Amino acid sequence: MTVFFQVFSLFLIMAAGWAFARKGYLGRETVRGISSLILKLSMPCLILVSLQKPFSPELLSVSIATIVAATVFYGVTIALGYLAVALLRTPVRQRGVFAFALAFSNCGFIGFPVVASILGQDAIFIVAIHNILFNLLVFSAGVLMVSRGEKGENADSEGVVVPGRTRRGLPISQIFNLNVLATVAGFVLFVSSVSIPRILLIPMESLGSLTTPLAMIVTGALLARTPVKAAIGDWRVFAVSFLRLAGFPFIAALALRQFGIGGDLRVISIILAGMPAASNTGIIAEVYG
Repeated sequence: MTVFFQVFSLFLIMAAGWAFARKGYLGRETVRGISSLILKLSMPCLILVSLQKPFSPELLSVSIATIVAATVFYGVTIALGYLAVALLRTPVRQRGVFAFALAFSNCGFIGFPVVASILGQDAIFIVAIHNILFNLLVFSAGVLMVSRGEKGENADSEGVVVPGRTRRGLPISQIFNLNVLATVAGFVLFVSSVSIPRILLIPMESLGSLTTPLAMIVTGALLARTPVKAAIGDWRVFAVSFLRLAGFPFIAALALRQFGIGGDLRVISIILAGMPAASNTGIIAEVYG
């Protein structure tokens, strides 16, 4: 029941964003500004704060095992995401977003509270370590996936191939952005047993806590601009959602059993694999056009 209330509360926040956008209080530029605030301020703070743990050999061992498991997981989900997109005969302009949604779950925004409600606060550290690779991939490979899915295959906005049009590239500064840097810095601070001074940590905790509600508000506002037919009339959306919520966690459970991985790492990996598509899907699509 605790898990239900955690997830339901996020849907209520998303509904508030939808209602405010429908009323005209959240225009396109405002939503884009909030999205940038999340990606460039609140999320980097959340990443750094979540990795503030005293170093120990046991935690380092757990960290290495978690990163190895996450590396295999994302390698498989990215490959399966593109395979599913091809099998579903997805239009060019939707390929990147669908592949991104399949590859990356909402292991941060929803993953943290759901795992904490099931296994307790101590399990949050494993989620934070998992999110190291998640953030590195989302804000590098993920950004490329989404941006190239829109106009990447020498196509116009409708997905029609245009001779002579070149693939849009991304500056290095957009790939190695604040979230990637915060992820690397946070892990270095953990391994070095360096604590962020309290005078900085307290405001960073406050800013980091804004990430989830702001992300839900942005998601709701983006849905408010989406025609109902586009949201529920495309059968591919249901197919992708089924794979994201049921297919991938089932595959993860079988793979973890096959490799003999148990304990909290196994449970957490399955939970994170079964989270809905990352809120970053909409946010990154909004920021990068």
